[in-house]
Parts: sequence; C-alpha cells; structure tokens
Amino acid sequence: MGALWQKVKRSFSVPPAERRQFAASPYGYESPAYSILINGMFGQNGRGTSVSGRMDAMEIPAVLRGRNVICGISNLPLEAINARNEVLDHPLFRQIDPNVANVVTLAQTVEDLLFDAVAWWKITQVDAGGYPASAIRMDPSQVGLTPPSGYHQGWLPSELPTTGVVYMKGEPVPWSRVIRFDSPNPALMKVIRRILIRALALDLAAVRYAENPRPADYFSPRDTANGDPFVDDENGTAQDKIRALLTDWKEARQESSTAYVPAALEYNAVQQPTPAELQLVALMAAVDKQLAVAIGLDPEEVGVNTTSRVYQNDTDRRKNKINDLLAPYISAITQRLSMEDVTKRGVRARFNLNDYLKADPKTRVEVQQAYHDMGVMSTAWIGQEEGLPPGAAPAEPPAPPPAPRVPVSPATIAEIEAAGRSADDARQS
Repeated sequence: MGALWQKVKRSFSVPPAERRQFAASPYGYESPAYSILINGMFGQNGRGTSVSGRMDAMEIPAVLRGRNVICGISNLPLEAINARNEVLDHPLFRQIDPNVANVVTLAQTVEDLLFDAVAWWKITQVDAGGYPASAIRMDPSQVGLTPPSGYHQGWLPSELPTTGVVYMKGEPVPWSRVIRFDSPNPALMKVIRRILIRALALDLAAVRYAENPRPADYFSPRDTANGDPFVDDENGTAQDKIRALLTDWKEARQESSTAYVPAALEYNAVQQPTPAELQLVALMAAVDKQLAVAIGLDPEEVGVNTTSRVYQNDTDRRKNKINDLLAPYISAITQRLSMEDVTKRGVRARFNLNDYLKADPKTRVEVQQAYHDMGVMSTAWIGQEEGLPPGAAPAEPPAPPPAPRVPVSPATIAEIEAAGRSADDARQS
C-alpha cells in the first residue's frame, strides 16, 4: 500500500518531502482534502473518517433521513384487537412507559431494530392476569447475555445455568420480565459500514476544500549562490527565522487573500485537482444513492434526482412505502406483542394505518357514499371516522310508521271467511 500511495500522491503533483522545505498551512494542518478522500476510498480510516456508532452514522444526511422515515412508524396508534377486529383496552399499549410518551418509546425501539437488529423492553409492572402492563426501553448497549465479571450463578452438571436471565446494566433480569424484538433485516451498522466511511470521507474532503483549498503550497530558496538567508547568526538561529517567517505569512493570509513573499524565497503553487476534477459532487450523490438503496428509500427522498418515474398518487406511494420499507419493522413489533406472554390468546397487536392511508376528501366521500347506500355504514359512523363531533352529522331519517289497521265489523269478517278469504285480507281490502 505504501508504493501505491506514493503513486497516488505523484499523480496529484504532491512534491516529495525534501522539496517541501518551508511548507506553510494557513490553518495549521497538513492533510490535503484529497488525502482524506483517497484514504476513505481505500478503506483507510483517517482522522475523522471512522464510524464508531449510530450517532456518527446519523451525521450523514441520507442516514438521518432514512432513520426518521422508518421511525415514523411511532406516530401510528398501537392497538390491541380481538378476532372481530374490535379495539380492546390494553394498559401496555395505552401507555408503554409511564414516564415517556409512546411516540418516543416506539421510535427508539424502531431505531434499535434498524441499527442493531434487536430491541429490548424491560417489564416494570404486570396486571392481575400476569400480562405486562408497563415497560421501559433498554439501550442494546446496556443489555447482555453473559454475566458480568464477579457474578456467581448456580450451575448444573450439564454446565447450563440454573435460571435463564438477561443482564441489563449488569443486573440479572429473568426472561419473564423481558420483551425482546428481533428484526428480519440485518443490522444497518454492520452491512453499510464501508459506505458510511466513504460518505464521511467525502464530506470531510468537501469541508477541507471549503476551508483551505491550497494546503500543499510551499517555499524554496530563490538563489542559493549568494548564500542561504536562513542561517545561524547573531540575530538568531535559522529555525527561529523560519518560524517567524511562516507565522507572519500565516497571519497575513488570514487577514487578506494574499501575503508578501520575501525576495530570497520562491513561492511554489502546487496544481492539485479541483473539486470538479475530483467529482466530489458526483461521488457524494453516488454514495447517497447507495445509502438510500441499502436502507430502502426512494433516492429522491435523500435529494438524488432520478429520471425514470412512474406516476403514482400519494396513497399509492404510501402503500408501497409500507410494503417495501416499513412492513418488516411493523411486523417485528406487532407479531412480538401478539405472543401469548404479552397479550391474551385471541388478542393481537396492530398499528392502525387508517389515517396514514387515508385518501383525499373527494375520494373518501365517494367511497363512504357507496357504503352508505349499501347499508354498510351509517352517517353517524362516517362522522366518527372523519373525526366530527356527534352533532355535526345529520341524524338518520326516522323509519316510516306502519300502515294503520282498518277496523272491520264481525259481520263483514264472517261474510269474507264464508267466501274463503282470511280476516287479514278483509282488513286490507
């Protein structure tokens, strides 16, 4: 790699170390932007291009956008329903953590599933039937399956522990007090680490170009035949003179765009690639597109323009987003909460998607009118679905009263029965 790196530096016209005699950097650092770029592309984690956790990953706008879109699941109502699709009151779904809003707890749970492929809830209270009534979300970094050092546990001859426990913040917690969620997708931090490093390298290269576009320029003696002006004499050592010159040069560059070059020195401007020549914008767009594809987003959601587009309305796009992006995380949560250690048999959990998939008002009115005409929906039920107060919807028209029965004398009834007709026929005639 050393020889390859030297070849790369020569291709960018970087002078050898012995020729960069008085290299001056106005901002106090030597690493050029393209060095960071090449390090990141070759997988060499230079300064600032390492990804140590999800917070580093979310510094990339495409990753943050993907996280926010997927965690939007937390805005959907979490409900418990029976076999007849009737919504039931469940204390855990009504308020998961008594001290935290449900939208925060669910968003953190989905984020854990996205980045680590696993999420944990610790049950803090159970109801009279032994089912969870409240829980708190635990950070995956605080959960382990191996006991901490110094913890003594009973063992059997089979070398299995006598009790099954999970260690949360170093404390043993029985499995019966834990709800573990597993994602069907691999952990994002493990499968796109190289793309993340490349994205951070490109971003840092762009920042360096914006701050100091010419960090590799250097000075060299103009004419050494008449003697080197930087020598030890009664006015000081050569190193002190060089240091003072570079300090004055840096201060002048910081105050204005140019600085004075002494007559004894020659200023050498290194012709290094421009951002356009390095195609930084194109490379950053390509990395954003790779991140969008890896997460499951439409590239346009991270600012990458795509030319091919099939017309879809908002409802179709939301359906596709649920099927292609959100469904694995929705199912991971609802199917786990539908297990019999969390909810009773015959009860299952679901996210209510009605508001998310709601069509435009005109389409809703047409569908509701058709259902109303078929007798499936009443006007009161339609008003409730639209969030209208009870008085806003007109009442159902009263049913017509039954036809009055005409009194018939006994003699007339006897005559009609003699003719072979019934008394009801006589009343109707």
